[in-house]
Amino acid sequence: MGDSFVRSTVVGPRGVDYLLASMGLALFGGVAVGAVSGVSLRLAAGSGSVLAAGLLAVCLCRYPR
Repeated sequence: MGDSFVRSTVVGPRGVDYLLASMGLALFGGVAVGAVSGVSLRLAAGSGSVLAAGLLAVCLCRYPR
């Protein structure tokens, strides 16, 4: 009928969860900074994307699965 193995639930966020959250903050934060400041939107969004790509590389190196 079902799987007889009971999997334990995660009690709190793991390290990879924090990395993924910081990637999202970097992407949306770059756009937000570009929208409210005098910095070009392309420059701010591009720097946020570069930061998020760096965090993705860190995430893939630390958690390869």
